[in-house]
Amino acid sequence: MFSGCYMRYSNHRFFGPEAETEDNTGFSPWVIIGLASAGVACAVLGAIGTCISCKRFSKKKGLGDIPATRNNTSLNYMYGTLEKATDHFDESRKLGQGGAGTVFKGILPDGKVVAVKRLFFNTRQWVDQFFNEVNLISGIQHKNLVSLLGCSIEGPESLLVYEYVPNRSLDQILFVKNTINILSWSHRFNIICGTAEGLAYLHGGSGVKIIHRDIKSSNILLDENLNPKIADFGLACCVASDKSHVSTAIAGTLGYMAPEYLVRGQLTEKADVYAFGVLMLEIATGRKNNVFSERSSSTLYLVWKQYKAESITQAIDSTLKGRFDEREASIVLRVGLLCTQSSVALRPTMSEVAQTLTDRRCVIPSPKQPPFLNASVLSPEDTMTSSFMGSSALNDPRTQKPDT
Repeated sequence: MFSGCYMRYSNHRFFGPEAETEDNTGFSPWVIIGLASAGVACAVLGAIGTCISCKRFSKKKGLGDIPATRNNTSLNYMYGTLEKATDHFDESRKLGQGGAGTVFKGILPDGKVVAVKRLFFNTRQWVDQFFNEVNLISGIQHKNLVSLLGCSIEGPESLLVYEYVPNRSLDQILFVKNTINILSWSHRFNIICGTAEGLAYLHGGSGVKIIHRDIKSSNILLDENLNPKIADFGLACCVASDKSHVSTAIAGTLGYMAPEYLVRGQLTEKADVYAFGVLMLEIATGRKNNVFSERSSSTLYLVWKQYKAESITQAIDSTLKGRFDEREASIVLRVGLLCTQSSVALRPTMSEVAQTLTDRRCVIPSPKQPPFLNASVLSPEDTMTSSFMGSSALNDPRTQKPDT
């Protein structure tokens, strides 16, 4: 009797003889089914992986298809040309590094010296947003703004080409304490005034409103005559003229960020004014605002303390050894405090700042205590208007409001 899936009785064999195997390596049906399933799964996963890779490759190779950049004939540098110009981005050519990329000195085939910025990001979303800003900035010309000469997005990474500024950035001179490269007061005042003019132009002098969002000493470059040029527009944001503010992701450098932007993400051109105020105080005092220790206070606190003691010029950089114009120094420090007010409404516009620095007839109101001295952030009672820098302020009782 033979058994199977069911039982049957017969006098004769009703099935064929068992197949003989040549060896002992045969697979059971379940093993075969498992291998077949695994093969199908691998094929499906491979197809998905190939699809994803192709899409990524397509996106990367498609960076050059952005109409905004294609339509601008000035943005026409070949990647290979810039790679050669920087000696393949050799470390010896490195000029500096910021939040968006590393800058290298480049020498073009015609002998022209340029600054080539090698960007950290290379995604479609970033390129779409950033190069739209690049197109706008490339059409803006001002003596106190670094000129954008072009870019390359055809190679494995995105590159920007700027004019070369020989004296590098302000922080490399201002905060390096030695007896050789001390910036004179006249140079400091010129740098402050030039930067103010450049920002005023960005905020409306060109017909559009551009907010830089990262004004700080390392983003102020100095030419051969130590004239300032605002650089690094990687975080720049265009704002419609009819918008009071825009809500955006927070980006910038701690110590230079306005309280309303840092706390609520509300961005206006007054955020640049705040950062410029911090920069003014740093230039005048020779101290970084965002470097703290247990035995030191912020630059804002030190200037405010001297202001309250009616000895504000005592905050001026001691390395100058008293060689500065006391009236100019007083103006710079007081305007710096006004620019760093908690309330947006209390801060002047950059046009008003530029005018006040050069027109000694302007009356400067008494500033209130700035934020971030003792963990304070915003002062809701500070609601005075910011339009106070004209000569008409002489008879405005608001300019005579006592300190609180």
